Amino acid sequence: MKTTISQLRVFDAVARTKSMSKAAEELKISQPSVSTQLRAIENHAHARLLARDGHAISLTRLGRIVLPKVRALLAIAADIDGVLSSERSLESGLLRLGYSTHQFAMPLIAGFMKAHPGVKVEARSMASLDVIARLRGGLVDVAMVTADIPPADLYSIEVRRDDVVLMVPVGHPLTKIGDDLLSWSQVSPYPLIRREETSGTRVIFDAAARQAGVTLKTILDLGSWESMRAGVIPGIAIGVALMGETEPNESYRVMRIDDPALVAGHHVACLPEMSHVAAVEAFLAIASTDRDASVTEVNL
Repeated sequence: MKTTISQLRVFDAVARTKSMSKAAEELKISQPSVSTQLRAIENHAHARLLARDGHAISLTRLGRIVLPKVRALLAIAADIDGVLSSERSLESGLLRLGYSTHQFAMPLIAGFMKAHPGVKVEARSMASLDVIARLRGGLVDVAMVTADIPPADLYSIEVRRDDVVLMVPVGHPLTKIGDDLLSWSQVSPYPLIRREETSGTRVIFDAAARQAGVTLKTILDLGSWESMRAGVIPGIAIGVALMGETEPNESYRVMRIDDPALVAGHHVACLPEMSHVAAVEAFLAIASTDRDASVTEVNL
């Protein structure tokens, strides 16, 4: 007996929803049919893909290995259906994106939508580590994230590198320093506004501070760059951002800390199994064209 696409769709749906009934509702089939098709896959494998503990469902070791490949196969199957029903590839379809920095993401999204107007795009903004978690969970197809080095299990392209900088409110004591280059000892006494702990920029900033032996004073964690900027402008505290996120503003001054570790890469990433799915491949091509010629592609 060979495993069928229908059975793999059932496995993917149960793995995502963690529920037999929700999977059945999503696939518009009966719950007994869901159970039967799952049992057929596991009988074929002579192993469990899903562990059941009462009503709780989780992936087994084998399930975690198989699931990314199943999702890539289902995406390719959907891609084939689209090609067969259209005269040209990418006349229709769906591309799900997650991004951490709208200043970097929107030009790429605009380029893709202009090149492929028939493809529907869904995009969600959140912190880099949260985007990566959604990518691994199959909830987005492409992630645009900030990191020093991207996770080794992803296929990624570095599109730019930026300094991690400070947004210092006008009138703050640090703005009275003539030079824009500060030391950690000058910065450490003052409170900071930062993104949440899953922010790629924050991860890099905190790691550099630990390496420098500096204890930071954070008075406010915020869930978006816009919120942090809005907190800096009235002078609540110093903000931490990427140079490319900042823009001219009379209410704050952009200043740097003299530390070579305060540099971040911005990466467009996907699961390796998804890199040749048509919509994903097209988006990667746009990202590759957009990046600076000196930046090389990373395939880890």
